[in-house]
This record gives sequence, structure tokens and C-alpha cells, in this order.
Amino acid sequence: MKKKVISLILAVSMVTSMTACGSSGGGTTNNNNATSQTETPSEEKKDAAVVENSALLTDKANIDNSVERDSITIGWQDATTLAPWGTNNDTPGNYEVYEMLYECTSSGERYGVLADESKGNFEPGCDHEDGTGIYTVYIYDYIVDHAGNPITASDVAFSYNYQFNNETTSGWDDFIEATAVDDYTVQFEFSKEQENLGWFDNFFCRCFIVNEDSYNASPSKLANDMCGSGPYKFVSYTSGSNLVLEKNDDYWQNDELRHQEQHANVKNLTFQFVSENVQRVNGVATGSLDMVQDMAFESITDFVDGGQYADKANVQAYSQKFIYYLDPNCSEDSPMHDENLRKAVFYAIDQDGLITALGGAYSRLYAYANDYYSDYDMVDWANVDTYNSKTAVDPDAVKQYLDASDYNGEKLTLMVMSTFADTATIIAAQLAAYGINVELLQVDNATANATQADSTAWDMTFGMMAGDYNVQAWSHDFSYNNTSTGDRTTTFIVDDEWNDLLNLCNTEDGHTAENMQAWWEMAAEHAYTMGIYAGNNYNIVPEDCTYVCQGDKLRFLPGACCFKAE
Repeated sequence: MKKKVISLILAVSMVTSMTACGSSGGGTTNNNNATSQTETPSEEKKDAAVVENSALLTDKANIDNSVERDSITIGWQDATTLAPWGTNNDTPGNYEVYEMLYECTSSGERYGVLADESKGNFEPGCDHEDGTGIYTVYIYDYIVDHAGNPITASDVAFSYNYQFNNETTSGWDDFIEATAVDDYTVQFEFSKEQENLGWFDNFFCRCFIVNEDSYNASPSKLANDMCGSGPYKFVSYTSGSNLVLEKNDDYWQNDELRHQEQHANVKNLTFQFVSENVQRVNGVATGSLDMVQDMAFESITDFVDGGQYADKANVQAYSQKFIYYLDPNCSEDSPMHDENLRKAVFYAIDQDGLITALGGAYSRLYAYANDYYSDYDMVDWANVDTYNSKTAVDPDAVKQYLDASDYNGEKLTLMVMSTFADTATIIAAQLAAYGINVELLQVDNATANATQADSTAWDMTFGMMAGDYNVQAWSHDFSYNNTSTGDRTTTFIVDDEWNDLLNLCNTEDGHTAENMQAWWEMAAEHAYTMGIYAGNNYNIVPEDCTYVCQGDKLRFLPGACCFKAE
């Protein structure tokens, strides 16, 4: 992830300097000189400082939990409920107050929290009966919640069954029920043995555990208050205003068994609900906010070296999970059925020029893969020789493939959500420079799927995709299972070998570097798709923050961050 963050910060500084010099970042640029801006020595020094600082904030060598900050106020999105249920729960404070059987680091490494990893032979803390849908998890025998109630196996079963029965889960189709075997042993029953990639994390890392008595004692059933076993405990909640937590001095876990995400390096945490970006910037400038979760892109230059508030805070940038892509219509109804035309199109796209023209808010991709996901580093995508990894547009290559195609200048229809019309317009201009004519077809959520299902309605589509792994994003976009006929992709690709390899990549045993690279090389060989860019998010942290802690799905954990003594 660091490479992408570094290139992003450089792009931000470059775009800022271009704007100051009177250059336009919103217009179309020539393919061959879109990234030809040269930085001055002073700009290079500023960029070097920003790069170094950004890397330091996520360097685990800087983890030091010896300094305790008295308080942190963090700007966060509003919360209409504090309820802990749901596999996609993003409620502020939940990861500080509640805990799961297992959780994951920001890089996707799983670790036991309530699960006792000293037991079990299938996974640490877990046993499994081969050939069955039975999985058994062992928990520690000394877990206590903030009300003083012990967390036992019956509470684990209660939490899982409650969450499942209230339909707040995703990907739990095979789950039947959880049952307490004894006080510290829980049995989970599925309709069949689980084999799909990522199933363990999607199940065992997606349910906060609540003591049933504490739940029943809550007047709001934990919708307006909180009671868990985590390193922070609930103080107060004011809807539309803030959530206040304090360090749990009686945290149950031994220091030597804590992971970084379980540390509490701040005595008092206040999640201040501030949605307006101007208010967030002013909050940091005036000192009413110490941190901001996901500051808007247009404001981050205020906090980098040379910005007006650079002495008050630092920027930590990280990738969003979405992969933004360009897919061709490979049906015989489209000119893009021609493989040579598809290659001409992909070789003509200047990703760096596109990103610069969009203001530098994105990071280029070297494949249909995003470094947000833990399986990104399994393959050296930038060194797999494809149109996606090119360092610059090669006009000769574009001409070669265009001459070999049957294309005669007809208009190609690029389908795009109106949100991304600017991107599509720049792509169309880049292709026009090589005689490839493109018209835009803007769609919305209500019409996109129906339009894509019509092979005569479009020739290319620009969109975004995500999953829990890169290979799952591939599956969401290209699996035969996504179509009613089950014999092609949604982009009308018929390639059984490619589909079989995709299915293999999405199994626990088949998720290997060799299979992933082979699938991508087949995709590039036939020009089935192109990764364009990834978006980025930005956290603002105070000057005394030395390490930014993020958890599963890059969840910002302000209390587990590290600080230096003042």
C-alpha cells in the first residue's frame, strides 16, 4: 500500500503546483505529454518530506504503547444507532467497545480475540469435523464485559443466532445455528462443509459478541448505549452530536496476549459527528478536533508540508477497496468483439494522464487488482508485462493493433454511471487522438443492469467492483454464475478455461500466486478487461501521533494509535 500512497501524495502536490501556475486540471490532455510537468527542487524537497511522513505513520517499527494521551476528539460520520449487529457494521466505537471471536489486521492477517488460539487443530482456536458442516470454537475462560458479566459460550451463541435471525448478515447462507457445548466451547453448524475463499473471516470476524444479560438489561437493547468486553467502555451518546468512551482499566486480556488493535493509548475518546468538510477543516484548525476520519480530498493539501495547517496535523492516506475498471462488450453484436480493437483501446489509454486530469484524487492500477486487499502482494503486478503495466502510451503499439482490427471508425458506446462522466469523457478524448470514436451513454442505478444485459446497447462500460479479496472482485465481475444462462460473463465473454481458473482462485486451496497471475495473464492476453484506478481515503492525525492503527477493512482505531510524549 505504501507505494500507492506515496505516488498519490506526489500527485496531490503536483496538481496543487499546476493549479498555482495557472494550469487546468480539468481539461483533456494530450496522450504523449499529460504527465510531463516538472517539479522544482523546492517542490521535490516538500514531496520527499510528505512521502517520508506518510510512510512513518504506518511503519510498525514505530509502535510504542508506553505513552498515554489524555484525550482525543475525532471527527466522524453521524450515527443514528449504536446497535452492534450486522456483518457490515460501521458504527463509531463498536470496534473499541465490542469484540469478536477473531479479528483481522489492516493487512488481512487473522488473530484470535475471544477465541483461545492455544486450542484447536483446524485453525488456532477452532476444530472441524472433516466432511461435515460442524465447526467448534474455544473461547478464553476469563472474559468479562463492562457490566462485570462473564462472556461465555452461551453469549457467543446468542450473538450469532440473534444477528443471523434478524437478517443483518451477508454471505451466511449456509449457517444453521450456534450452540453452547459447555461454558467455553461453541459449536457452529452449517448445511455443508465450508470451502469458499474467505468464508472463515466473513463468518468468525463479522459478529460482535454481547453478553445476553447485558443486552436484556439495556433499556434501548444497546441501540442508544453500549456494553461489551473491549478496551473502551461507554460513557455517553447524544444523537446527532457525539459518542464518548473511556479506557477500560479492567480490561480482561493479559498484556502479553493483546494485539495492537486491543490497546488503549488514549484515556478518553470522543467521536464528534461532523459531516460537513468545512467544519472538519475548521475543527482541526481551531483545535476542537484532533483527528478526522476520511477527510475530503480537496482539503488534504491544507495539512501537508506547505499547507496552511501543516503544523497542526498530518495526513495518512490509504486505498479504498473499489477497483475502477473498463470492460469491453465481447459479444458478436459489438465491434469490441475484435480482440485487436480491444487491445488498441487499452494500449491507447493513458492512466497517469487521466488521473492528473481528474485532479490527482486517484491511484493508477497495474492490473485488475487493488492493494487494499491482502492478496495484492501475492503477485508483482507492475512487472507482469501487459497494457495495464505500461509506463507510457506507445503510439506504435496502438497503431499496430488498430491496423490489425476490422475497425472502420464507427462510434463505440461507452456506458457509464453519471457519477463518472468526467472519467469517461477523458477516456473518450484519449481514444479520439488515435481515431477511435466514442460516445457516452450515461445510466443510473435503475437502468445499468438492464442496459448491460442488452448486448446491442453498449460497447464498453466503466464501473467499479469490490470484494474481500481481489479474486472475489474478479468473481463479482466475471463469474458465469452472475448471468441467468450460466455460460458466459456479464460482458459476454465465453472462455470456460478462464472461468474455471477464476473459480479455482476463489477456493481456499486454489488461492495461490500462480493461479492469480495465470488468470490475469489470460485476461490481458485476450484484453478482457483493464484496471484503471483506485480511489483513496485520508485520515487526519495530530502532530504527536507516531503510528496510525487500522483494523479489519482498514477501520480507523484512534485509541490504538501510538503517540510521543510532549
